[in-house]
Amino acid sequence: MRTQRPMRAITQALVMTAALCVPLLMSGCFFKQLVTNSPGGQMRTTDMYTYESTPYEPLSVTLYDNRDKEPLWTVDVPIGQKVTIRFLRNQAKENSARRPDVMQWEIYDAKNRRRNLSNTMAVPPANSRLLKVALRDGPEYPVEIEDEPVFPDPEKQWDPVKQRKFRGVSTSGSDSRSGAYYAD
Repeated sequence: MRTQRPMRAITQALVMTAALCVPLLMSGCFFKQLVTNSPGGQMRTTDMYTYESTPYEPLSVTLYDNRDKEPLWTVDVPIGQKVTIRFLRNQAKENSARRPDVMQWEIYDAKNRRRNLSNTMAVPPANSRLLKVALRDGPEYPVEIEDEPVFPDPEKQWDPVKQRKFRGVSTSGSDSRSGAYYAD
């Protein structure tokens, strides 16, 4: 009676290969979410939000104190840029009961994947704050920095154009062919 050992060894090898390859393939998506602040958030519970402004979706982001409906912070996100906001629980240095949390934010170019959040402010706790995103009237276009036109110097002395010869014949004089030829 013969056993199925070679088949069992092949099956075990395939299962082990799949067990090693699936996490490696999945980690690419997971790794991208770890190193990128993309619109819609990082798909994990870090209380971090990213909003990108485009010409057809110019965004304004406002943070309200929900207890008295007071706007605490607002930003019109420039076109072609994004804002990332992160809330940290109980991190305020003053340890104020009214605003115990900290909000970090940064506005940066939409082409960048990530930026350190260097701006901070004390905010109300999670159950007392409201973050609203509004569309501005659009479409808007990014501000283009135009080069200033360069005009010739009016004080410059201009040299007269030297007459050219066309196929060995002078272009000036009465015996020349009709037409005007000027030097470059």
